[in-house]
Amino acid sequence: MTDSSRFGLYLGFILFLIFLFLPAPEGLDEAAWRTAAVAILMATWWISEAIPIAATSLIPIVLFPVLDIAPISDATTPYANPLIFLFMGGFIIAIAMQTWGLHKRIALNIVNVVGVKPSSIIIGFIIASAFLSMWVSNTATALMMLPIAVSVLQFVGNKKDDAAPKVTNFEIVLLLSIAYACNIGGIGTLIGTPPNALLAAFMLENYGLEISFARWMMIGVPLVLLLLPIMYILLSRFIFPIKMKELPGGKSIILNQLEALGNISKPEFRVAIIFTTTAFLWIFRPLISELIPGLSDAGIAVTAGVVLFLIPNGKNSGGNLLQWSNLRDLPWGILILFGGGLSLASAISSTGLAAWIGQGVSGLDALSIIFLLFVVIMIVVFLTEITSNTATAAAFLPILASSAIGIGQNPMLFVIPAAIAASCAFMLPVATPPNAIIYGSGKVSIPQMAKAGIWLNIIVSVILSIACYTLFSYVFGIEIGIIPDWAQ
Repeated sequence: MTDSSRFGLYLGFILFLIFLFLPAPEGLDEAAWRTAAVAILMATWWISEAIPIAATSLIPIVLFPVLDIAPISDATTPYANPLIFLFMGGFIIAIAMQTWGLHKRIALNIVNVVGVKPSSIIIGFIIASAFLSMWVSNTATALMMLPIAVSVLQFVGNKKDDAAPKVTNFEIVLLLSIAYACNIGGIGTLIGTPPNALLAAFMLENYGLEISFARWMMIGVPLVLLLLPIMYILLSRFIFPIKMKELPGGKSIILNQLEALGNISKPEFRVAIIFTTTAFLWIFRPLISELIPGLSDAGIAVTAGVVLFLIPNGKNSGGNLLQWSNLRDLPWGILILFGGGLSLASAISSTGLAAWIGQGVSGLDALSIIFLLFVVIMIVVFLTEITSNTATAAAFLPILASSAIGIGQNPMLFVIPAAIAASCAFMLPVATPPNAIIYGSGKVSIPQMAKAGIWLNIIVSVILSIACYTLFSYVFGIEIGIIPDWAQ
């Protein structure tokens, strides 16, 4: 255990006891005050990782019934929220793609199609990384893209000519682009990164408002398409200018790796069909549900997962596309974290703590809303540099939703940008797994990552603040200064 984790362990427990034994403030009943004590404990342990994040997420099951906050049935129900099964199905599809190497084939073909000039190579890696991160975990995407990039860089690095010194910036931009594209790409879909699905589950659990896969893509994909070019231009033109005109051998490297993969195998093809069909159903479910009323995004995801265990892989050795042993790497901890965050949020709402918080911040309505949004987004972005993005979202969403209502605003005006901001940490290796993976290559230093990341953090905060008034308001029908009926 690190010193910071040990400090967080003791701090969380002490704060929990202080809240527990102090009298509740005026206007707040005992159950709500005890909920605040549990929330402080969980938030402190989540942020400091005093114990494994998933273990902290089990605390509501233990403490809510004991402290008479909620019966065990109410405490455990959020752990089975439909959006958790959506994410689980997405994980299973991603594992199938990784098991048979489909994700690598997709990446290499994208890079090959885009071109082999230095700028084209970088753009190809950006597109491949971002696209895969929309469907596969950003960690798996970064782990797969890094060796491909390193093979290109090693080939270039062996060239002894005048252009050699200029390769340094090319290396930095290529590697940082992979990390940042993985982070940005996850914004595009509900299953792209945990905070997205956590937000959707939070809104469904607490307000009965469904955010469909297709509707999320209406805000996620435009943001990805806007942020990727900005990131590329910022890195390659301003922070680490690239002056290389040619990349000797670049084409042959990609072609050699594609040749090594051979023709698409039967398992790859079958996984590709299932993946494509699933994505199609997710995107067009609002139309299809008129024919199949009970169809849901979670149902589609779980169906795809089950089908992967039913379809033969087509190889002589036999077996199906997936075996249960393939799921040993499924991040079950993330699913438990979802449940813990939703259980806590449900208690914050049902005990009246959310309404009390809303009343407490009502005086902030005198401030500019866009200023408040910018401050909230900046806080989340920079906090996520040192904490888990999912844990940060889990801790902030219920507070922001109740605060928004307290100042007479639609909760979605605050929770959507906060959830997205939780995935936009670009400064430090510890911020996200892709950042850590790229830093681990030994080719990018912390100062170099921070130099680029701080500008991206600021730019993303500005863009998200503006998007609240434009894109988000249009897609979700958010009216500034009006609390919708479902949030009353």
